[in-house]
Amino acid sequence: MTNGGWFNHYDDPDDDAWDDEPLTPTKWGAGNSHPTQMPAPVPPPPQPPLSGPEPNRVAPASPRTHSDSELPRTGPAPQHVNRKSVLVEVQCGLDGLPTAITLKSSWKTAFTPAQYGQSIMDSYYFAVQELVSKIVETGTMPPAAISSLRDAAPLLLRTRTHEEYTSLYNELFTQSVHTVYGPGRNRYGQPGLVVAAKPSRLISVTIDPDWAGTVDAKYIAQDIIDCCAHVRAQKPEVIRDTQLDHESDRELAARLVRHERTLLQNGI
Repeated sequence: MTNGGWFNHYDDPDDDAWDDEPLTPTKWGAGNSHPTQMPAPVPPPPQPPLSGPEPNRVAPASPRTHSDSELPRTGPAPQHVNRKSVLVEVQCGLDGLPTAITLKSSWKTAFTPAQYGQSIMDSYYFAVQELVSKIVETGTMPPAAISSLRDAAPLLLRTRTHEEYTSLYNELFTQSVHTVYGPGRNRYGQPGLVVAAKPSRLISVTIDPDWAGTVDAKYIAQDIIDCCAHVRAQKPEVIRDTQLDHESDRELAARLVRHERTLLQNGI
């Protein structure tokens, strides 16, 4: 037996001879009792290697001492606020709202009446930046801007109408914007001061130029602080219900759903 040729195992189980040609796949044509030889398959052309940009790799976030919801937010601060004003000084509490404002005697003459409100907001933005830096450096834990389910449940379960439930729910979880008017009025009887704020952020201060020209700067500053205190007071005070302490968060959520459904069904 020679080493040339092909060994076709399916010719004859008892035949150890080598054939001169390899077996070729066959098929039976329609109406043809003899097999038809098929050409050997042509190997496919080589495929070019796939190439593409490497997926973006995001570096893991560094550990944070505080969550985003805990740090006071100020919204998009103006880019030019990079130093503290010598004419306007604002101090903020841990909740992010002003607790004290000082307007120097030359404040009115240094700014036009139309710029009064913005000058105070610029100093507020700077004060918040200082507050955030202090929180990070000292590790102080500011109050949460949004209530937790466990803190909110006892308050929501005490509501007696669906309107009351919805209003309180929005106050607890959506940080509603409050618009507060100062006590002063201009010559047309309109508010001389309008403050818009959330319980954790001052949004805007609008000062009527005519009214500002008739009052002392220290009264303007105090009226703003009073308006912020009014907004701060709108945040519901957390209460504890010992009967709910043993329930899980899932059970508390289910209880709130049932309570709201009851208020809707009763039409109250």
